[in-house]
Amino acid sequence: MTSPLKTTTPFGYNPHTAVPPVVDFTPSKPTATGGGGLVDQVKEAWTKVNRFRDGLNLPNPGTFEGVNREVKHTFLTNHVFDGARCDITKVLTPNFQVTHSFAMGAAASPSTYNFGTAFIGQQSFLSGNLDTDGNVQARANYAWSNTNVSKVQSQLSTTPGHSMLQIEQDYNGKDFNLNLKGVNPSPTEGTGIFITSYLQSITPNLALGAEAVHQRPTPQSAETTYSYVAKYTGPDYIATATYQGFGALQASYYLRYSEKVDFGTEIQLVTAGGRRDAVATVGGKFEFRRSTFRGQVDTTGKVAAVLEEKIVPGFSFLISGEMDHGKGQSRFGVGMMWEV
Repeated sequence: MTSPLKTTTPFGYNPHTAVPPVVDFTPSKPTATGGGGLVDQVKEAWTKVNRFRDGLNLPNPGTFEGVNREVKHTFLTNHVFDGARCDITKVLTPNFQVTHSFAMGAAASPSTYNFGTAFIGQQSFLSGNLDTDGNVQARANYAWSNTNVSKVQSQLSTTPGHSMLQIEQDYNGKDFNLNLKGVNPSPTEGTGIFITSYLQSITPNLALGAEAVHQRPTPQSAETTYSYVAKYTGPDYIATATYQGFGALQASYYLRYSEKVDFGTEIQLVTAGGRRDAVATVGGKFEFRRSTFRGQVDTTGKVAAVLEEKIVPGFSFLISGEMDHGKGQSRFGVGMMWEV
């Protein structure tokens, strides 16, 4: 007698009794291991970049506009004057003060009186000035945070073409600075001057940056120029180099000789339009126990000096002088500053 046919496979499957498997044609959902989309991938890459930058521990390089700030403090651009001058400052509250400024006897300008006010808050700064010619200047700064500051500056002048409005936004990152600025912007016509600058620390000592200036005086004409800067900071010195797109090269060097002695030097080269002009300037600042002396000399033949003598706390006497050997001109001034 023959044995019955075996219908069970070696793996225990009986094709006559087992239920055939059901095939599911529903599309499968993507798993989380696939990256989560382009947005998540960008976020993850940005997080890795920030972690890498945090590991470098780079310092904030300052602003593009202020790369030569230390050198300018040793020069006399904002200190030399002629004739007689008097500044009286009255502190009304810890946050508010007024200033009365008198100037007379200057060779290039008439006698003037200027009244100024200033308010310094925890997050804001307000100031205003009014002179006898009817010119009004106002400035307002507001710090949204420790890194984000908005600035507005305006001037109303009786001289045609001298009135202006400037809007500025400054953002300080851990190792960079971004600045946006608009001068006399017109939203309806799209005219004005628009400036964007960025300065980034590359190493603990080296910072590189760029600036774009877009000038649009009329809707039909526009021009854009670019500038590039490199700044190297040493233990007691700062060296900078700036190239401007219209053919100007500027290099400066600042030396902190001691706590009370600073030196600065600057050279400017202009090669635009077939010109070959160069000017070198050397300045020094010396702080004594009761006085401050600044001196400056350049290759055009100008020699200038300003002495500020602190007679008593809150009262200073100033002497200013400048000689231009190239033009055979000189000017001299005396002044005082009094804080009450």
